[in-house]
Amino acid sequence: MLKTFSRNTSIMHAEPTSEIWKFLTEEQKKKFALMKMNLKIQLMETKINNMEKMTEPKKKAIGNITNILEMIKQGK
Repeated sequence: MLKTFSRNTSIMHAEPTSEIWKFLTEEQKKKFALMKMNLKIQLMETKINNMEKMTEPKKKAIGNITNILEMIKQGK
């Protein structure tokens, strides 16, 4: 099955893969599996990178609050 988007781009879903899988050689299957795994790894790395970027401002905020607490304790 193909899914079409408004800009006339089509992407394949998992279902057609099984239909063409029987026509692929073992080497092609191996290359396809490796490509799919590499894409999953890239996606996970991107998600991790985005999550790390979101935590940086929070760490800075915690540091700022800690500094303010220290200033309050010292009576400044």
